[in-house]
Amino acid sequence: MKKAFKWLGLGVIASLIIYFIIPLPNPFFNSDYSLVIKDEKGIVLRVFLNEDEQWFLPPEDSITIPEKLKKAVITYEDQYFYWHPGVNPVSLARAIYQNISERRIVSGASTISMQVARIRNGKERSYGQKIREMFQALKINLYYSKDEILNLYLNHAPYGGNIIGYRTASKRYFDKEPRELSWGEATTLAVLPNAPGLVSPSANKKLLQVKRNQLLKKLLIKNVIDLETYNLAIIEPLPEKEYRFKVVAPHLAQQIKNNFPSEKIITTTIDFKLQEYLEQVVKQYVAFQRRLGVKNGAILVVETKTGKVKAYVGSQGFFDFEGLGQVDGVMASRSSGSLLKPFLYALSIDEGIIIPQTLLKDVPSYFDAFSPNNADEKFNGIVTAKEALIRSLNVPAVRLLNTYGVYQFYSFLQNAGISTLFRSAEDYGLPLIIGGAEIKAWDISMLFRGLANRGSFSPNYFLSSDSIRINEKTPQLISPGSCYLTLEMLNELKRPGAEYYWDQYQNQRPIAWKTGTSYGHKDAWAVGVSPQWTIAVWIGNFDGEGNKNLSGPGSAGPLLFDIFNLLPVDPNQKWFEKVEMDFKEVAICKKTGFLAGDYCDEKELVEVPIYMNPLRLCPFHQNIFLDENENYAVCSYCWKSGYHEKHFLVYPADVVHYLRQRGQIIEKIPQHNPICNKRSGINPLEFLYPTDSALIQIPRDFDGQYQRIISKIAHQSPEKNVFWYLDDFYLGSTQENHSKAIELRKGWHEIMVIDEDGFKDKVKIYVRK
Repeated sequence: MKKAFKWLGLGVIASLIIYFIIPLPNPFFNSDYSLVIKDEKGIVLRVFLNEDEQWFLPPEDSITIPEKLKKAVITYEDQYFYWHPGVNPVSLARAIYQNISERRIVSGASTISMQVARIRNGKERSYGQKIREMFQALKINLYYSKDEILNLYLNHAPYGGNIIGYRTASKRYFDKEPRELSWGEATTLAVLPNAPGLVSPSANKKLLQVKRNQLLKKLLIKNVIDLETYNLAIIEPLPEKEYRFKVVAPHLAQQIKNNFPSEKIITTTIDFKLQEYLEQVVKQYVAFQRRLGVKNGAILVVETKTGKVKAYVGSQGFFDFEGLGQVDGVMASRSSGSLLKPFLYALSIDEGIIIPQTLLKDVPSYFDAFSPNNADEKFNGIVTAKEALIRSLNVPAVRLLNTYGVYQFYSFLQNAGISTLFRSAEDYGLPLIIGGAEIKAWDISMLFRGLANRGSFSPNYFLSSDSIRINEKTPQLISPGSCYLTLEMLNELKRPGAEYYWDQYQNQRPIAWKTGTSYGHKDAWAVGVSPQWTIAVWIGNFDGEGNKNLSGPGSAGPLLFDIFNLLPVDPNQKWFEKVEMDFKEVAICKKTGFLAGDYCDEKELVEVPIYMNPLRLCPFHQNIFLDENENYAVCSYCWKSGYHEKHFLVYPADVVHYLRQRGQIIEKIPQHNPICNKRSGINPLEFLYPTDSALIQIPRDFDGQYQRIISKIAHQSPEKNVFWYLDDFYLGSTQENHSKAIELRKGWHEIMVIDEDGFKDKVKIYVRK
């Protein structure tokens, strides 16, 4: 009995020595794993090599070792694994006897626990190292359960080349998850770590097959598998090649790797199937566009309500090196074109400047040295705000921004999340609204989501861990009513190609969308939003090369609708809900869209945002007294019995000029009674160019001489004679076509015009040479 206690005491002392003397790292293995990027369902999008250029999938608690592999490994490596304390005394004694007898190392007696220690310590092979491994194995068994030890072994065992871990090997050799392995495949993986450098699918395949078949025979003898399973497994071929990990959403994966270098498993919001399909769609679409000289494209698909990114295609192909495919088009700053116009219109509605029916001037406009032009280089005279937005007219938009305020609009863009405004509001100026600012597809999709989410602007996100931000309070920058009216206008944009007649089909799917084309035709944009999806499309050249074939409607629009039509449809989210409490009714002038005044004969009730600022009274309808036969306008100095009042729609002279050019019939305003020596208060003259206080830079001609400017005026009655003066010096007269070439010196000048009835207009300008 005393001897038993003595040996027990010695065992306890030995255990304590092992516990305190033999080091055991915590954590046991370094975390130099490959970074794994997953989609929302856990499907792998991309795997990156670790710092040692190895494929090394990190362990995951949710993944268990399949029974086939477990039984195969234990049978091959350590059949008494669950019975010994980390070292198998019987195997150790047998190994010592064999090695002494053969005078060389023929057996190592390594258990799985000892192999875990060896993998952790390195590849040095010596008796001293073996003894250290044995003591570490004993301590490992004190710290970890048998299943945990088996997990440590299989997750960190080498499988040949730069492949580490059973899950990595299963994917690289068989393109399968471990749970899907057959017996032939499981036994192949079981024998590989024994000598991965000598026996692998790429070297000594015959020896590998022999070892695998021997293991299968052993499993048959032990009744782990039956004869039929054995016969099927024995004829399974060895892997012929390594399978590559798929590279899906490569631009996003690279961004995640750069931003989160210490993470090893990152789950995104991406939909794998949608992402993979859209990558092919963009690749094929850009391949078709290349015949026109257009080489690049990018798209972003986001859930409208949540901001979850479902597809992120940064280019036509990540590995298209010749086409600069590694540039991330979703995050690249490009000219915004006309994409910001809907937000200016929505903000202007809230300010009471316009509603969709309000008329806006579309005439030559000058703001110091800046003079905007429409894309077709024509002027319409006057258009409704709705038409101006649908047709993406530049002149009304610039004039509207001038009224609303550049700084106020700039502040809105910043608060809404635009990250690319690196200059001040003053530096951007009025061109801000027609492509003067840079923008990302990422940012513009957030803006359109804000419009769809009743004016609340929240960020997009692509990490599942960021979903908590859905519940964060987001800024309300535009009223819900104004957002709804703007979306309704954008829904009426004409769609390209076969989509032109979309509303005539029973399964119609409305979408609010907007295009943009940058100056020089370098960028083509199309952004669409529905209650379910927000899509941003960019087409162009990453190198900044312009191309006359590039346009938002023609280049980016078709791809937008290709994507929109293949996205899943929720029948309950067909179009945006109109909330009646967001609106109030006001009476407006039916012809001008302003608040109806006393002289507006045709009025209509329309719904406007309930908290919008008061709309301006109609400035175009005037009350004019006429004689009995309505031949002349009269006043208190010349009217006679039978005179009466009549209401006229009186546009400014510059508007009338361009309306007539477009063939529109303008109601004639009766002239004032010629026998009256008093004149009417309506001035029929107006300068078209130059405008008052204009700064003019005079260009030189080919011969080096300074050119003359062409000054133009509009007259309500073009047939009238108009007399021109420069600094009180008479220049001559015009009739019908009221324009005059004027030679100007440097400095301040005054140009004045007087018609035959005595009406006049004048402008003061500064000339710079």
